[in-house]
Amino acid sequence: MNLEDVERRLVEALISLIKSSKGRVVSVKAASLAKMIGLGSDHKVILRAARLLKKLSDQNLLKASTEGLGKNKSYRYVLDERSELWRIVRSNPTVKAKEVLVQIVKKS
Repeated sequence: MNLEDVERRLVEALISLIKSSKGRVVSVKAASLAKMIGLGSDHKVILRAARLLKKLSDQNLLKASTEGLGKNKSYRYVLDERSELWRIVRSNPTVKAKEVLVQIVKKS
């Protein structure tokens, strides 16, 4: 599986997670996102998911939560209903959200 396909599937999984959330806050870890696409045991995919989440955090679309960072040192990324990404996904999850996320991934 090539890396572009993995990134596309990670973006789709993140959109699906936001779209299907019932609350006002979504939190995700890189390993959890990799598990959502069925490749949770592949370390390269987990690192790719971590890079994707970091890029989104750098663009202020997600917040990196350092709360509870003990031994495992894996960041939990938090997205709430006030976020621009949340509004984009909830308003048009199929087209606009994918375009925005793919552009961010390709920039960096």
